[in-house]
Amino acid sequence: MKLKKRFNYKYRIGMRAIKTALAVVVGLYISELLNLDSPIFVSIAAVSSMKPSISESLQDTRKRLFTSVFGVILGYLSSKISVPLFVEPLIAGIGILITIYILSVVKMRDMTQLSCIVFVASFCSDSDKAVYAFNRVIGTFIGILVAVLVNYLVSSPDIWNDFLAASKKAYINANRALKSILVDESDGLAEFNENLESCNTLYKLLLEEVKTPFHHEHSLVKEKEIMSLLESISVRLEVVNNMSAKILKNEIIEEIEDRYGNEDAEEIEDRFYLDNGFRTPTEVDSVYNYHIKYILKYLDELKVLVGEKR
Repeated sequence: MKLKKRFNYKYRIGMRAIKTALAVVVGLYISELLNLDSPIFVSIAAVSSMKPSISESLQDTRKRLFTSVFGVILGYLSSKISVPLFVEPLIAGIGILITIYILSVVKMRDMTQLSCIVFVASFCSDSDKAVYAFNRVIGTFIGILVAVLVNYLVSSPDIWNDFLAASKKAYINANRALKSILVDESDGLAEFNENLESCNTLYKLLLEEVKTPFHHEHSLVKEKEIMSLLESISVRLEVVNNMSAKILKNEIIEEIEDRYGNEDAEEIEDRFYLDNGFRTPTEVDSVYNYHIKYILKYLDELKVLVGEKR
């Protein structure tokens, strides 16, 4: 029974895994056609360059090519230093330090491990160093190119639809968060904040995606407006969540009835005094109602943009 729980039998192979396998297959066929000595370099580059978005694949391309060329050249030059056999490991250690330093300077520390591996492989290669260097660089370039093209041509990642789906969830949970605040529930913002973080991540991906040759014609006007509304809603929800008001204006009560239904509206009304002229609203009440009014307004605007029906 315990052994069963350690395995995920419900896992299904996703499209990204299929595309990765396809990129390796295509890369190996190309290696065979070009008679490359080390097709493994093509395969490694194809696997590691298959990213969730085209922009990430292209960013990885620049880093990986630099890493490959730099590691190979440094390894090649280091291996040509004429020293006694017992000193060679020290040369390799110095080369590793240089590799780490250079990649830190050019802000590519995430590629340090791979670059060190490339350096050591080049430094320790028993074959002709120049041939190894050529095969390594060409193999990496082909693997990256194949991965990018497969990623784009076969079920290209649709960050736009992912962003819209995340925005719809954020809209739904913003409504729920507002209701939970109005009925004085403390944890209503947690799920909305998670949605907002997802939208932020996807929006940043979109900003990079439109810079690529594949999506440069797209405009992010709608997406920018969605993010602006979500951030405004978030700020105002945080404000009212930390306020303690006693009076709710009549027009807000009517809007709440329309949005949440009579039952929820009654629960909210039980917590507040109505603005019936018998009580003078405090400054806190006025600020609270002001923010609630704009939250409702922004939610209506967001609803139109994400296509969410009430």
